[in-house]
Amino acid sequence: MRKIPVVKIIIIALFVLILLTAALTAVWRQAAYAVWKNLTVPVYPSRDDHIWTGGAVYEKLYYAEDSESQYLDLYVPEINNNFNKKPDLFVLIHGGGFIAGDSQTRQARFMYDYFRDRNYACASINYRLAQEAAFPAGLSDCKAAVRFLRAHADEYGYNADQIAIWGESAGGYLAVMCAVTNDDEFTDVKFIGQDENIISARVNVLVDYYGHIDGTGTDQDWKTLKIPEIVIDIANSWASGDVLRGYENPESFWLRKNISDMTPEELNYFDPYNYINQNDLSGLSVWIVHGDCDITVPYLHSERLSKILSEKISPDAVKYHLIPGMGHASDPLYSERLLSELKSFLDEALA
Repeated sequence: MRKIPVVKIIIIALFVLILLTAALTAVWRQAAYAVWKNLTVPVYPSRDDHIWTGGAVYEKLYYAEDSESQYLDLYVPEINNNFNKKPDLFVLIHGGGFIAGDSQTRQARFMYDYFRDRNYACASINYRLAQEAAFPAGLSDCKAAVRFLRAHADEYGYNADQIAIWGESAGGYLAVMCAVTNDDEFTDVKFIGQDENIISARVNVLVDYYGHIDGTGTDQDWKTLKIPEIVIDIANSWASGDVLRGYENPESFWLRKNISDMTPEELNYFDPYNYINQNDLSGLSVWIVHGDCDITVPYLHSERLSKILSEKISPDAVKYHLIPGMGHASDPLYSERLLSELKSFLDEALA
């Protein structure tokens, strides 16, 4: 039998490799684009710790007494010649998949660094994570913190007549829930200084950065966006395995029951759309940001939320920004340009 020359074998192998690469590129084009953008997105220089001289700083200010995790960091600008009124309050909720993070995450620091220098009192909330307490503990913590901040506004020197709230990723879910639930919902945590007077946890402006809003349907979202499961698994391997204590995803761990096993009634209990549909959201202004290369939370979460809130409130009250080339928590989502646009929105909404 005549042997095939080595050179010919190499040429055939290269040809097959090219065909396979072309085929995979055609099938995984969106995935390849998203992965590439995540790998090459600009990273801002790490912020060195520094002493802020623009006002008062209250770090680890406890808002409740059930846990060592129930504290917030508060930054209140001085009233000076440039700003002749008390600063408005901007509440910040960190992300981390309900299993990680604290009030000083990179993203929370981006936010308060920018806004406290522009006459916003910024309160970054710490809350109980899944390892410590199941849902709705973290949500009840956030609502208790909002009530605490409103009750103590005169003491710390800011205006809390109207409040803006921001959250990113899991914090985006918490911020949304704070904005769409009523004062008699998720109020089991008593804040420090609470008395018989009813203090509202109502917020007036919701800022949702790539929030994980939908408990179900995410697998179908990835199929719609043509992002293969293996890409999602690799990108989110930090939130898998032993850290989830046997649950199928971080949300299930937080809820202490796999979402796939839940009844419709159980799903409704933590589903933001249940509260959006049944509660009065008149007067709420909404700003939503998501990157189109997010491979942790599908941007379809934000797309759906924007649509439903626009129908519930009004199209003019909801601003949705899909940012090209940005992944989950990408630093340029906190650029001077985007944050200045957000500030203009907040200034008008809180006026």
